[in-house]
Amino acid sequence: MSDDQDLSRRLTGLLRTIDGVDDVFPAQPILEAAADAIAVQLALRQPDVLVDIDRSGGAVRITAGIAASDARPAGDTVREVGERIRDQLAADGEQPDLISVAIRVIEGGGPPRPAPTEVSLA
Repeated sequence: MSDDQDLSRRLTGLLRTIDGVDDVFPAQPILEAAADAIAVQLALRQPDVLVDIDRSGGAVRITAGIAASDARPAGDTVREVGERIRDQLAADGEQPDLISVAIRVIEGGGPPRPAPTEVSLA
């Protein structure tokens, strides 16, 4: 799994270089992300290993969470994130089966807002 941690670290760093990405955060649900934050504090997980890599069932699934600024259209930012992940994996000789990107939009450079929930969308 250290290879996946290295890949996650490289992808996390790569995503932080994309115009419109203000930060990268764990893409898990909030309780799982909170548990991860505790794991980081206990040195069970590295703070720069935020992109999830799942190789179960013989497939490669990548999940990333980003905070997107309003400096450019969020759709363009998400599209570039997916393309850059795909390109990095291709450079490593891998082909992802699925790339998922969770997004939080930051308006005016403020702190990230919580991801919408089904309740807040109603």
